[in-house]
This record gives sequence, C-alpha cells and structure tokens, in this order.
Amino acid sequence: MFRRFFLILIGYSLASTAGADAPDMTGTYQGVVACDRIIEGKPGTFHKQWSLRVLHRGDRLDVATWTAEEEKTGKRKASLYTGKTRVSEGRVSGYLATCRPAIEASELVRLLPARLENGALSFSADTIFVTEDLPGSPGDLIVENCRWVMDRVSTDTPVMETCTQN
Repeated sequence: MFRRFFLILIGYSLASTAGADAPDMTGTYQGVVACDRIIEGKPGTFHKQWSLRVLHRGDRLDVATWTAEEEKTGKRKASLYTGKTRVSEGRVSGYLATCRPAIEASELVRLLPARLENGALSFSADTIFVTEDLPGSPGDLIVENCRWVMDRVSTDTPVMETCTQN
C-alpha cells in the first residue's frame, strides 16, 4: 500500500514539474504556410509568408493570423483562432479552431509539440480548411490541408483582438 502511494505521489510530482518547464507561447511569429488544396475536384498547391500573434494564458491559446502582404497593407482583418493546450514532458501541444475567419470558412488546427530550445521557440501545425467563399472563386468548394511552420521573433505580449472580445 505504501509503495503504491509513493509511486502515485512521484507521478503527480513529475506531472507538475513538466508543466513548470513548458514554454509560454506568447509572442509574435513569422514563417510560412504551405497547403495542398482541392478546388471543385481539381488539385493544387500554394505557400505564403505568414505572421501570427499569440496570447497563451494557462491552457488557453488565442491566435491572430495575417499574410505578410496583408499585414503591410492592412487590407484585411486578421483571422482569429482560439483553443486549448496541454503540456507533456515540457512540450506544448493542442488545438485551435477559427472563431472569426477573414472569409467565411471553417478551420481546425492541430498544434504539434513545441519546445523551447536554446532560447528559441518554434512550432508547426497541421490544418484542415474548408470554404465556399474564397475571393476569385465564389461558390467553389475548396478544401485545403495546410502546414504552418513558425518561428517566434518576439516574446513581447502582442496587442490583438481575441475571440472572447468578439
């Protein structure tokens, strides 16, 4: 009985230690989004330079996204995402879902484990994006499978809208 209690106590201790080592993902990121897509049954691909602003509070993650061109020109509102994170072995993973897309669309994002190494934080994510409202292709069914590859360029807390403000 004592042995089992001791092992359970060690397990709880290790679990709480892992959370303490987890990186705070708050900051500004730059990178690329690369997608393969199907538009009305026809395959295609594209990639874009991208910027993210991230607020990470507890297990909640809020993200705003722009392409590099959109951020420069201010032509479009950011797409906003919200989701949850979990920590395992000092790595953060989780999911995001769109709450205010820039166009009428749905997107679900799986955050692959991120870890702080040598002071730098990078992460990747896989997404599924669906719309019938893409500019230039109104009414066409578009399904994309994308990969985000992002590097944090600032640890400052970004000023941004979040889903809870909308």
